[in-house]
Amino acid sequence: MALSSTQYAPARQAPLLLSRAVEQTIQAPVRYGSTGALQAPVSGTVTVRRPDLTALVSGAAVTVSSSAAQYTLTPAASEALGAGWTVEWSLTMADGLFQWREEAFLCEWVPPNAISAADLYRVKPELRYRIPEAQGPSGTDEGWQPQIDAAYFELIQRLIDHGRRPWLIRSVAGYRLWLLCRAVQIAIEAIPSVVGDDWDSAKKTAHFAMIRAAADLQIQYSEDDPNVRTGGSGVFRMASPGRPVW
Repeated sequence: MALSSTQYAPARQAPLLLSRAVEQTIQAPVRYGSTGALQAPVSGTVTVRRPDLTALVSGAAVTVSSSAAQYTLTPAASEALGAGWTVEWSLTMADGLFQWREEAFLCEWVPPNAISAADLYRVKPELRYRIPEAQGPSGTDEGWQPQIDAAYFELIQRLIDHGRRPWLIRSVAGYRLWLLCRAVQIAIEAIPSVVGDDWDSAKKTAHFAMIRAAADLQIQYSEDDPNVRTGGSGVFRMASPGRPVW
């Protein structure tokens, strides 16, 4: 079958984190168009490769649920943790094949997306009535889920960029609050406002709440002493002081 000429876009915004020795379902959400609506494939296959390019899963048929291809797998406890894993999707869309390859890490533990829209409403009840039209009942009917997903992908990317090995993470203290504050912040930023109105004030409040949540984000690694936790801020690389000498 020929490749599709439609410019589909994978919806995942961060590398895939796989859990070792745990049954899990991986998904391949695909979006297209001005609304970014999910595009359900007709069928498809998935291949999961180890860092040495041998296949853990080879050309396995996917199932389609909630307009997204998915596959359930359980990496064995003997699989080596680390980077270099790849997941290859080959999806049959209505007008041809859509294929892409994404980076993956095999981890001891992966923090789940632990919040829902109900959590956002407890922080900011007015969000229940200000869902962007394209995401509401007249659009994709996703509510604030795209903003919640964006916050989660940002957390995953932060853990990867932290400068340590994400596959050795034992726990992430304060990550649920971080997710909640970031999702609220992204949702409020999606609402038009003018200087001085209620939503402009809400953006400032959300900004300072996010600063406090970021300060409480702490990561514990399995290779560290059980009493040791490191801050969850990104890695800072500073230039040496003084002027360069030629």
